[in-house]
Amino acid sequence: MNRSAFVRWLEYGSSIGRWLGMVAVALHLPWANVAAQGSCVTNRTNNASCRLDITISSTVQATRRLVVTPGTSFSLTPASGQLGVEDYAAGMFDASGSIQLLVQSNAPWRVRMQSLSGNMSGSCTNKSASTILWGTTATARTTPVSTAATTVFSGTAPTSGQTRSIFLRVGLGWLTDAPVAETNCTLPVSFSVGAP
Repeated sequence: MNRSAFVRWLEYGSSIGRWLGMVAVALHLPWANVAAQGSCVTNRTNNASCRLDITISSTVQATRRLVVTPGTSFSLTPASGQLGVEDYAAGMFDASGSIQLLVQSNAPWRVRMQSLSGNMSGSCTNKSASTILWGTTATARTTPVSTAATTVFSGTAPTSGQTRSIFLRVGLGWLTDAPVAETNCTLPVSFSVGAP
């Protein structure tokens, strides 16, 4: 082989090498993008069957639900329907009915009650929230409503439905509780459910 033929042979081989390199790069890049994928190929040796195993995982968060009935307001009405001398003489009256609580949870839970104001609003601002007492039975309405979150009931295990009733008692005084319309004497109260 003469010199010029040898040079042309080297140039040809170099061109082929560069072309193969570009092909290799072009073929490599798509595979780099799917490195996490599995593959399964059938052929004559395994008939028409192949198998891929993967792991499926999931995260389940702590989920809690609280239902309060009635949902917007509760009237502090005596069982007789209206206040009487006997109520003032006793210094209190028991509110008719109760507030119903329902909790559902997939984790330990706690329900708390809290007054959002230290005093009732409207025309009875001189009446403290603590003059309203609550209890979970009709015969034990002894805990003052407080601006501090107070535990009503709790559970250490998941539940599909735990219920509790809140019964209220209102303190009365001849000098402190003048006539007032119900719409002008209110107290915002919050119930919440969370972790113990």
